[in-house]
Amino acid sequence: MAQERIVVVEDSATQALKLQILLEQEGFDAVCAYTAEEAMDELNRRLPQLLIVDYHLPGIQGDEFCRQIHLNLSTRSIPILMLTADEAVATQMHGLESGADDFVSKSEDAEILLLRVHNLLRRSRQSASIAEMSRPRFRRPKVLVIDDSETYRETLAAELREEGCEVTLINSGWEGLDYLEQNDFDCVLVDMVMPDLDGVEVCQELAKKRHASESPIVILMISAYENKENVARALEAGADDFVGKSTQMSLLRARLRALLRRKFLLEENSRIIEEFKAKEMQALRATAEKEAAEAKVMLAAGLEKANAELADTNRKLKEAQLHLIQSEKMASLGQLVAGIAHEINNPLSFALSNVFTIQQWLDEVAADPGNQLTEGTARRLEKIGARIADSGQGLDRVRDLVVQLRTFSRLDEGEFKTIDLREAFESVVLFLRHKMSERITLVRDFAENNMLSCYAGQLNQVLMNVVANAVDAIKGDGTIVLRTARRDDGFFEISVKDSGQGIPADIRERIFDPFFTTKAVGQGTGLGLAISYGIVQSHRGRIEVDSEIGLGTEIRILIPMDLT
Repeated sequence: MAQERIVVVEDSATQALKLQILLEQEGFDAVCAYTAEEAMDELNRRLPQLLIVDYHLPGIQGDEFCRQIHLNLSTRSIPILMLTADEAVATQMHGLESGADDFVSKSEDAEILLLRVHNLLRRSRQSASIAEMSRPRFRRPKVLVIDDSETYRETLAAELREEGCEVTLINSGWEGLDYLEQNDFDCVLVDMVMPDLDGVEVCQELAKKRHASESPIVILMISAYENKENVARALEAGADDFVGKSTQMSLLRARLRALLRRKFLLEENSRIIEEFKAKEMQALRATAEKEAAEAKVMLAAGLEKANAELADTNRKLKEAQLHLIQSEKMASLGQLVAGIAHEINNPLSFALSNVFTIQQWLDEVAADPGNQLTEGTARRLEKIGARIADSGQGLDRVRDLVVQLRTFSRLDEGEFKTIDLREAFESVVLFLRHKMSERITLVRDFAENNMLSCYAGQLNQVLMNVVANAVDAIKGDGTIVLRTARRDDGFFEISVKDSGQGIPADIRERIFDPFFTTKAVGQGTGLGLAISYGIVQSHRGRIEVDSEIGLGTEIRILIPMDLT
């Protein structure tokens, strides 16, 4: 812990050394100053925790030094212990009234003195943080004396230097004004009656310059002619006070001291105000910078969010446009397909009936032993039967196509209920088992809860179409992964992933178009995925496709979990 610093202000070198040794033995850092002026210089270098001041000092007296200490914001909280050899009650009262915190006689026992020191230091520790607000600026008053009397000038200079002032002597008004243009002074003492330029005129010139100065110079008019008229002339000319030359020097010093004390107090107040303004501006600037930084961050976050929302809106708008186009296409196509299916149905039924009748007749002819058919006739009937059988198979494919066309045109029909998707998948797998044989391995990755409300018949057809396409996509051995999952965005995801050859990028966007197929002629109608797309869309869902050549294809069906 750093030593506590005590400044001893004592003009007696013997007494100062005695106190310094006593304090250092107690563990303090003691510094001696032999005048109040030296003490002020020491305070400008470093603030102590305690001042011990002799009441009787050369120059500035101890009581006046106390007053100046308490005028400064940085030093007013420093405790002051006043010493004196004069034990009179009046002297003690005068010292305490000047601002001292305690008063002790020089003849007092050393132990009592140290007790008083420790007691005052407790007060200094409590106010240490306040003392750091600003640094002191103690300085000796600079006084200019303008008087044509050399004798009076020298006498006055001696008195003012004893008061602690820096004194400059000038013997004429014009020379004094020129000197004031080049130098700064705190106070001007000017004789009222002088040749060439008298004190009143000097005072008037100085008063003009006061308006532009933040710390105006103090003017004290002096004159050997003490009367009411001269006092009035001096004050009207701008002087701060008037003192006759016959007045006791102690009174002149007291008046000058009061004027300078007021001036220094105003300077200190202005300095403190400027410091507080600077700190306030610094705080406001820091607050403004912080708010600006926060606003910038918020603006950046807002822009990022707005851009993300705009991108998402654009994506949804694009999807909605595609869905709308597809819906309109599907709706108009559905009406066309319904008409075609209706027109085909009756001729198809008639053709199938005739094929069945002819086939039955040929079988009867061939089986009747009464018909003696030649070998050639039998072969011709056999060929006819084979062709009729082929025709029947072709008509069966046409009938399947008509069924799918009718389904395609009636996507909004069916019962709405809750189904178990695991069971739906297993039904589809069982139905397609003959196509898979032993070459395809099924991997099941189902969610814990697979219940979904939907149009059951339609969604079963979607599963059938998608799984059948996955089976057809695998030419040899391969794997199909069936997966379900409940997503955080409110959709139920149904995934069918195969290990086939994948879908080329140039045709990937066409796979949901009606009658588009990559299968060989006669092996597909091109309506399976188109039907599936329409069913999923009618459920307010969507289909996503991921495919890579050589690595297979994944079809993801997304259905809202809440369709109510």
